[in-house]
Amino acid sequence: MSTSLDEGTRATGSSGEPPGPPRPRRRTGRRAARLLTGCLVLWTAFLALFYALTGEHWWWRPLELMPPLTFVAVPLLLLLLTPLARGARVRLAAAALGCVLLALPLVGLNLYALPGLGGGSATPPGAVRVFSWNTEYWSDSDDPETFYRFLEEQRADVYLLQEQVSWDVPGHRPIRSDHVAELRARFPGYHVVAVGEILTMSRYPIEDWHGLDSWPYLPEDGTGMPPDGTFPDYYRYKVLRTDLRIDGRLTTFYNVHVPVQLDISMDPASDEFTAFMRAQEERRQAAYRVLEADLDRNRLPVVLAGDMNATSAMGELRGLGDRLRDALPASDRLYPVSWPAGGPSLWRLDWAFTSDAVKVHTYRMVDSGGMSDHRAQTLTLSLPGD
Repeated sequence: MSTSLDEGTRATGSSGEPPGPPRPRRRTGRRAARLLTGCLVLWTAFLALFYALTGEHWWWRPLELMPPLTFVAVPLLLLLLTPLARGARVRLAAAALGCVLLALPLVGLNLYALPGLGGGSATPPGAVRVFSWNTEYWSDSDDPETFYRFLEEQRADVYLLQEQVSWDVPGHRPIRSDHVAELRARFPGYHVVAVGEILTMSRYPIEDWHGLDSWPYLPEDGTGMPPDGTFPDYYRYKVLRTDLRIDGRLTTFYNVHVPVQLDISMDPASDEFTAFMRAQEERRQAAYRVLEADLDRNRLPVVLAGDMNATSAMGELRGLGDRLRDALPASDRLYPVSWPAGGPSLWRLDWAFTSDAVKVHTYRMVDSGGMSDHRAQTLTLSLPGD
């Protein structure tokens, strides 16, 4: 008799009434679990698509322009919300952590900056100091004296400068600008060469130099060729190679400016905007192809630096990473960034690479004093035999 009474009590509840609806907290936990599960599934699918599509498609470029930290910020935010999913917290937390690990290669963190993991080294006497900078149309909107004083203050042995050019903003077109003679006068003892918008200045003798012609790598339909009446060499040469004789040995320095993906001054809804993006994609791919082809033929030690207009998340940098070493491990910053220089910098668009024979001692970003939207890069290095 007592057994039947106990069973009836459990069935109806302590008050004798049938069980009520689930408690509000339980319902909230279930809704949170469903919502977080959906978000994690969508984010995982997006990451898979990103890995598959990055670096090759002009229509995917806008998504590639997000700050690389976004790739870990989103799953970390979802991880913080998992305590709301009662009954599914452990499973969802593990999934969020998996998304973080999947995204880490896209972020570009410099783990060598952490204590005990390496980083830079003491700069030995005789190390070569390299300065690379996108000048943002030279000194068009700056005081020329301040501009040249900034260059002098760097005391670099080799200057790799981009955007020796003026820009017609309403017409979306470059205007030729030549400062070679001016630099030779202001920097006595330095050798100066330029092609298109790319300029290299070196206190070491320049044994040989030439621009790498990207036009043979454009499609046969002419997409990517310069508009009529423009400065054609601006589009044709995005890499300047100089072979410098340093202490009796030759070393190749590549000065690079990969074309930007889009023009934010254009109307995004216009056909002009879309046509420009498609043309820029062809120019970008051509610049990488001609550079990689030259690297494959080059048997000299190599230093490469410039504005790549690419982040750590973009797939096109993998080709360079397979051939050269990123200078990043010589930095003491966990997340070195170069753009925009005038505000919260979230992107590393400027890069430096070397061949295995070159040892990089220090690598850092330098504030450009408001004269460019890019921070500059400086690195010190030792060459084979030093």
